[in-house]
Parts: sequence; structure tokens; C-alpha cells
Amino acid sequence: MPDDRDTGTPAPTGLASAAVELLRVPLSGFVAERKRLAVAARDDGDGDLATAILALRKPSVAAWALNVLTAHRPDLLSELEQLGSALGDAQRSGDATALRTLGTERRSLIATLVTATVEAAAAEGVSLSGAVIETVRQGLQAASADADLAAQVSSGRLTDAPTSSGAGWGGVVGGPGSPGGRSTADGSLGTWGDGDGDRSDDDDDRRRRLRTRLEAAERDEEAASSASEEATAFLDESAVRRSGLQRDREDLARRLEELDADIADADREWARRQREADRAQRASDAAHEDVERLRSALED
Repeated sequence: MPDDRDTGTPAPTGLASAAVELLRVPLSGFVAERKRLAVAARDDGDGDLATAILALRKPSVAAWALNVLTAHRPDLLSELEQLGSALGDAQRSGDATALRTLGTERRSLIATLVTATVEAAAAEGVSLSGAVIETVRQGLQAASADADLAAQVSSGRLTDAPTSSGAGWGGVVGGPGSPGGRSTADGSLGTWGDGDGDRSDDDDDRRRRLRTRLEAAERDEEAASSASEEATAFLDESAVRRSGLQRDREDLARRLEELDADIADADREWARRQREADRAQRASDAAHEDVERLRSALED
């Protein structure tokens, strides 16, 4: 069961609230839930919110898993934020002893968080692949060294997992365009007690080339994903409008049925009144004939 303890973070409202709800939905039901939330917003008279909800894109599997984690273990994510803040303070002050101690705590907390994420996803009926688990681990490692990234993870509104280099950041609804992270030139997090060690110049060059290609590929993937999501959003918006028109048509059909029934009642009432008028006319004609007959008799 999700842990509902207060983490001290203000409750989100409006689009942020809808995003928190939507971005935790199992990915197979994302589009349907997005449409439901948009229809609900439209029915409440908030067309702008409905449009904004339809623009929300499906999160990556790793981001979804981290969003689910916020519902199940907010206490661990609070620890993550505190650790990120402490590591930042220790690095700025150059406290080597604190860095070593916090580095050990960091590795332990990340292992606990990864396990908790896998369990949270499993509780939602999803088994995470090894690749996704590794992406989750890397995202948590990045967040553990940066309080700002940790806060974004805790928001429950990720669409992409955070990275240590900050590449592709902005993958959080309502988040900043840049994490303001403290990364080194090669995208690592510096000496938190678990660095990769010295690398040769050739190795650094190779990694830079690979990173450049990876970032280009990620941009292409993001562009394609955005185009797909935009097309889906337009489709959903059309579906919402069609749903509204369908309801209007049903309302008009019910009103037409009511009017048809009223016309039928009026026809029956007219027929009854017509019969009464005919009877009255016949009675009047008969009375007139009696009067004429009696007058003739008197004249004779």
C-alpha cells in the first residue's frame, strides 16, 4: 500500500495535481486516463486545463516507476532530498571526511531506493527490465548528489528519469528547463566517494564522441516522441470535442422525444375537443330545427 505520510511538500493543484495522478497510471492505460481527466476538466468548465492535460506526454518506463515510488515510499525520497543537500554542502566546504561518510550512505540509500522502486512497480503489476532498473539506478544516483534533482523526483511528475549530466532535463511537469546541477565536464558527479577513477585521454575522447552521438540520438528520439504525443493529443482533443457534441446530440434527441410526446398529447386533446364541438353543433342544429318546427306549427 502507498505510504501517505506527509513529506512537507505542498499538495499540487490544477495541472500539477492532474499530472501526479496521470503519470502514476500504468503506461498501458495512460492515453485512456489522460482522455478521462481531460473530459472531466472540460465538464467542469475548464477548457484550458483540459487542453493542457491532453498535451501531457507519456513518461518513460523508468520515470513512471519513479513516479509510482513517490506514492509508495515518500519517506525514502525525503531522505534522498536530504542526502543531496548534505552532499552539496560537504562538497562546497571541501569536507573530505563528510564526503566519505555521505558516499557510503549514498550507496546504501540508492540500493534501498532501487529495490523499493522495483517493488512499487511490481505492486502496480509491472515487472521492470534490467535496462529500466539500471536507468532508475542512474537517475537516483544523479538525484542523490543534487537536492534540486531529488526534489523533482519527489514531485511525482517526471516524464524522463534525471541524468547526472542534466542532458534532456525538463522531463518533469511544471519543472525547470534546467536542473542547475553540479556536474563535471564529462557529466560525472565529482568525487562523492564512488568515482570511476582516472581515464586516459583516448578513453575520454571516445566517451565524448559516444556521448555526443547519444545526445543526438536522444534528441531525435525526443522529437519523434513529441511528434507522436502531439498527434495523439490532437486525436484526444478531437475525441473530447466529439464526446461533447455526442452528449449535446443526445440531449437534443431527448428534448425532441419530449416535444413529440407533447405534440401527441396536443393532438389527442384537439381530437377530444373536436368531438365535443361536433356534438355541441349537432345539439345546436337539433334545437334550431325544433324551434323552426314549432314556429311553423303556430303559424298554421
